[in-house]
Amino acid sequence: MTRPAHDGATARRLGQAGFELASPKTRVVIDPFLSDYPGRLIAAPLTPHELADADAVLVTHEHEDHLDLPSLAKMPPSVTVVIVPAPLAERVRAALPGRAVVAARAGERIEVAGAVVTPIPVVHGVHISDAYGFGVDRGGEHPYLGYVVEIGGVTVFHSGDALDYPELADVVRGFGVDVALLPINGRDAEREALDIVGNMTAAEAVDLALRAGVSTVIPMHYDMFAINPGPVGEFVDRARDVAPALHVLVPGLSTPVPLPAPSIPGSPA
Repeated sequence: MTRPAHDGATARRLGQAGFELASPKTRVVIDPFLSDYPGRLIAAPLTPHELADADAVLVTHEHEDHLDLPSLAKMPPSVTVVIVPAPLAERVRAALPGRAVVAARAGERIEVAGAVVTPIPVVHGVHISDAYGFGVDRGGEHPYLGYVVEIGGVTVFHSGDALDYPELADVVRGFGVDVALLPINGRDAEREALDIVGNMTAAEAVDLALRAGVSTVIPMHYDMFAINPGPVGEFVDRARDVAPALHVLVPGLSTPVPLPAPSIPGSPA
């Protein structure tokens, strides 16, 4: 079996970890952060009304810059599905009465208007006291997820606020991921003392992209807060120095960019 033909998939950066992935048939928004949160440096490029035009909103975990419940609650009635890690599903359903909320579980495929979403577990934490791990609850459910999204003939991995772990590259490679959206703002003792749970450094993100065999990488989770900026230039330089064949995209805010067609035909594992 071969992949569906590439039909013009695009990615639109929305700030922090927020992205819109779109094809002529499907529109998926991941981790939209729209609230007027104290200290944010980038204005929200979308409104809750515009979110309601999406086929689905995916949420990777419960931090407010990823699960923006006040904004989701302002969405007008629509068929938009909200997909969240299973441990958060009941809380989100209570906050969004009348909205279809899907509990995402690691490895369980979800079909959305022609796209296929597969959650995979990632390493993160809500507070420093419980970071850094998978955070699996008593029911064996994962509260921190990344999403592999097959859309418009392109396979995209959005990692959420992940740290790398030994098996992650093989998991991503197994899906035949073409484009990886990875955080770059890292972690340090100063921010952790303020209970800010970090994620990959620029160097770690480049290393993961290389090991996972992706052809294109887009950095994320930078420039939203002064204390947590993310070294975009360092990321670009690192990729150029150690992985010159890796295609790096740094989209401007809110401007859709075409996603490259897969360079090697084949179906995800």
